[in-house]
Amino acid sequence: MQQLTGRIPSARLTARVIVMLAVGIYALANVILVTQQWAFDDIGAYLGAADRLQHGLPLYVVPADPSLIYRYAPWFAFAWIPFTHLPGLGVEVVWAGFLLAATGLAMWHLRRSIAEACLALLLGALLFRTAGWGNVQPLVVIALIWLLPTRGGPWAVGVAASLKVLPILFVLPYLWRREWQSAAIALAVAALLWAPILFFDLSGYPAARGLNLYDATLLMAVPAAIAGSSAGRGPGGRRGTPRTSPRRRPAPG
Repeated sequence: MQQLTGRIPSARLTARVIVMLAVGIYALANVILVTQQWAFDDIGAYLGAADRLQHGLPLYVVPADPSLIYRYAPWFAFAWIPFTHLPGLGVEVVWAGFLLAATGLAMWHLRRSIAEACLALLLGALLFRTAGWGNVQPLVVIALIWLLPTRGGPWAVGVAASLKVLPILFVLPYLWRREWQSAAIALAVAALLWAPILFFDLSGYPAARGLNLYDATLLMAVPAAIAGSSAGRGPGGRRGTPRTSPRRRPAPG
């Protein structure tokens, strides 16, 4: 019996090491794959959409290169208009810097256990790959990690859902907990940001693409946000909540 109980911790440690190695190899493979060639296809999609807006051309078109298709709410294309007047290389370098910083910050929230470290490697590998495309996803993920545990969570969900459809699922916990106001804010923000699409020609525009493995990083924001909030980071022990101290009552007499 003692031999059996002694083998259980050993088996668990072995399993953890195997998982850690597998995830580490996958992460390393993604890093090597991305650093060999920074494609930045999505930066081209963002700049192309902004350029079409400036010249009065249809926003939602099917380009010859499918990797350059624009699949976001109109406001994001308008936000990229100033970048069309800057050197392309400079835009790529600065944008990639923001994406890589967001990837590192997202991983930093998962560091308190072996399980979190494995999730951090997996999350980092996937986000690093999207950063290699120039995709906005790392910024969306870190925004959700920071804001979901705070009062800004519903607003973050709404904005994120205007860039990626999957974050709208974060409304479900609000509904489950009967936080009607939070659910209404998230849905209203997403609806308002998507509403201008009604003024654009969508004829011939393809249906939304299916989900893939990289979309899972959006759901990984949940355990990272929980890990960050439970660690007591930020003022008042909860990020986004101001620190307060009890009022002192005047001494009697």
